[in-house]
This record gives sequence, C-alpha cells and structure tokens, in this order.
Amino acid sequence: MSLSIIEFVVYGLFAYSSMLVLITSINKEPPAGKTPAILRSIYLIPGIICAGLIAISGSIDIDTITTFNTITNLNSSEVWTEQTAQEIILQNEVWIAVHIMIMFVMLVYVIQQFASLLIKH
Repeated sequence: MSLSIIEFVVYGLFAYSSMLVLITSINKEPPAGKTPAILRSIYLIPGIICAGLIAISGSIDIDTITTFNTITNLNSSEVWTEQTAQEIILQNEVWIAVHIMIMFVMLVYVIQQFASLLIKH
C-alpha cells in the first residue's frame, strides 16, 4: 500500500494524538463512570485505524531522482555514463513494528473498557 506524505502526516497525527490522550488520561485520572470511559474509547478508535494503516503501508520512500551524465570522448569511441540516484526513506522497517504495538495497546485498552462497561451494571 502506497501512502503520500500528506496521508502519512494525517494518519500519524491521529495515531500519535490518540496515544497521547490515552497516556494522559490514564495518568491524570482513570475513567470512573461509563460516560468518560465510552468517550475515551470512542476517541481511540480512529487512532487504532490510523496506526494500522501506517503499519501496513510498509516503508515510505520519496520518489527517486535519477540523473544521467554522458561523457563522449571526441578522439575515440569511448562513452562514459554516470548515474546518480537520490532516495529519502521516511519510514524505516523498524517503525512498522512500533506502529503495530501502538495499535495493539490502544486496541487492548478499548476492548478492556467495553468489557468492563458490559460487566458493570
């Protein structure tokens, strides 16, 4: 799956902001009632989806710029060709595992919150 840079930034914004909300809400005060727990869990669902999309996107590269330089010697029939390629890697393969872990942490939290809401009366 190929992502553009804008998609990568938007998905990252949702995933990381959801993870930040999860960390701050757990440290600040755990959800005591049903309404705060539902609101926090619902806010995390787009973050789970975006973290999954980033994880399955693979490595993200900017297009390769290729330059060909051809030098011809006038006194002989020799031709030298030089090729220069430029590639920028935005997401390394290690970050795929990190985004999968972020997705699973948020998924486990949401499942735990919905299970506790169903068990409590």
